[in-house]
Amino acid sequence: MDNNKAGNKIWLSFIGGGMLATLLGFCALDLAPGGAAAPVFGVMLLLTGGMLSCLAGAVGMAGMLAWLPGMAEAEHANVQGSANK
Repeated sequence: MDNNKAGNKIWLSFIGGGMLATLLGFCALDLAPGGAAAPVFGVMLLLTGGMLSCLAGAVGMAGMLAWLPGMAEAEHANVQGSANK
């Protein structure tokens, strides 16, 4: 995975989509009526879904780039195992 630009674009699109959904949720939250005690379900879905998508993209990107402890060793073992075949 030395030059896997397609994989990086996928994870970046998760992060970008999550940021867009979160932004839409915050914009809809500003438009909600002032007397409402709790935000509408759709707004909360946009906010939490967007944040979870950003989190999934960040964890995926960290795994692709071997930033997580132990991921570099697992990738090295996979490369050596496929080279022996």
